[in-house]
Amino acid sequence: MSAHPLRYWGLAAPTSQALQYYAVFLVLLAICAALSLISDVFTTIDNLGNVSEQVSVVGVTAMGMTLLLVSGNIDLSVGGQVALIGVIVALVANDVNTPAGIAVGILVGLLLGAVSGLIVTRLAVNSLVATLGSGLAFGGLAFLLSGSQPIVLVDRSLQNLMNLRLIRVPVPAYLFAVMIAATTWFLHSTVGGRELFAVGANPEAARYAGLRVDRVRFIPFVIMGFLCALASLILTGLLNTADPGAGARLPLDVIAATVVGGVSIAGGRGTVSMAVVGVLLIGVVSNGFNLLGLDPNYQSIFSGLIIIIAVAVDSALQKRAVRLVS
Repeated sequence: MSAHPLRYWGLAAPTSQALQYYAVFLVLLAICAALSLISDVFTTIDNLGNVSEQVSVVGVTAMGMTLLLVSGNIDLSVGGQVALIGVIVALVANDVNTPAGIAVGILVGLLLGAVSGLIVTRLAVNSLVATLGSGLAFGGLAFLLSGSQPIVLVDRSLQNLMNLRLIRVPVPAYLFAVMIAATTWFLHSTVGGRELFAVGANPEAARYAGLRVDRVRFIPFVIMGFLCALASLILTGLLNTADPGAGARLPLDVIAATVVGGVSIAGGRGTVSMAVVGVLLIGVVSNGFNLLGLDPNYQSIFSGLIIIIAVAVDSALQKRAVRLVS
């Protein structure tokens, strides 16, 4: 018997979680329809390309956050990681060359992710507290290395790459699409992905089942480090500048995107498609704010509210599931 076509995306069963995903997807469609009526610019190819470019940094990072949330952890250090990696990439690129800067940036990303992972798994520090502290440290180091000033890249090859459009679609959008495919494969089609769900749902039961819980929890932090490096390369390339303060808002946007899409902040539940829908919702709303000339501060209010609403809905769904089981 063939598998349900939606099983690959984790949405085969008509569960409350799947219904939440479909509700958010319908909200996204409604907002897109409203903006297409209000603004003649919204549905143009150039604007849609801009939206895909703008969501790429949050989207790439949200793929790592999805893995972490499923495993029962969270990473608030993503902003500090992106900032620090960008500064290091710029320094190395200006002193050596751009390929060296890219290579060092990726290695540094893996190292920073491993540091956060070790703090959580080896020192048994709560991931919320651990990554809040490491994020502050990474951000402070970024300001220290840059002298609290943005660093402009002398060589524009990275900027040229990130601003390149293939079939009128920007390169960052392609990178985001590749990360969606890779994360979907890992989370929904591999043993490692199934272990993440098991550990996130019940770490003690997973340990009794023979899983190496600390190793399973460590891997998503390293993957997040790599994705932060990629996001930093995209952001640095688009701006042709490494700004030590560029990632200050990133944790809020990434968490808002993943949680509003339906990925459970309590662990053990969520899909990549949910995170993607959340990323697109945040991106479309941001683009709409810009097209309508609204105060960008309202976007922060919107992001904060949807996090509260999404967590409240997730909590209600968990309580409902417990009642049904009992």
